[in-house]
Amino acid sequence: MRTKTPFLTETVLDAAGRLFGAKRFHEVRMDDIASEAGVSKGTLYRYFHDKQEMYLALLERASHQMVAELKTRSALASSTRDRLIAVVGAILAFFYERPHLLDLIQRAEVGQEQGGAFPWQEVRDEGMCLVLNILEEGRRSGELHIPDANTAMLMLLGGLRAVLRFGERPPVADLAETIVDGFLHGAITCSPASPAMLANTDK
Repeated sequence: MRTKTPFLTETVLDAAGRLFGAKRFHEVRMDDIASEAGVSKGTLYRYFHDKQEMYLALLERASHQMVAELKTRSALASSTRDRLIAVVGAILAFFYERPHLLDLIQRAEVGQEQGGAFPWQEVRDEGMCLVLNILEEGRRSGELHIPDANTAMLMLLGGLRAVLRFGERPPVADLAETIVDGFLHGAITCSPASPAMLANTDK
């Protein structure tokens, strides 16, 4: 069993994260990571068996960091809207600072289908539960009218992933408000007229 020094482990993972952010997974070599971290290749192998183990450790560390960030940011807000903006803003900022993560998560998802480990599952479950609780609390308080909070949660987080993948990157605070307000209020400017109302306007 490998004995890992916390400081060196963090140094190696930081180096791996920088390289994964600049190159595709298959382009990053253990030699490159050792050089970036300022350690010998032999030292690197005392900490991680191979690149696969290292990248899974990188995902696990990031998942713990993100869970803590989501809980902290959401606890500082009070209203349903502000709590959603805090969570969405935290997710946007986290991934914008770590542009390599989405590709690593997607790669881990493929590995999971083949029976591999998926260290991002914890933060996925925590994030879904957090948003669901916010929506359900908003419904109970009368701030929201959401017939199906679970579907609404999936729509918000699924749409957010698409924004991270394909959207532009304006300031995080502005984008978080735009996403949440669009989610809560949609594109309708007024209530649709009923058939009876339309009939009366014709007289």
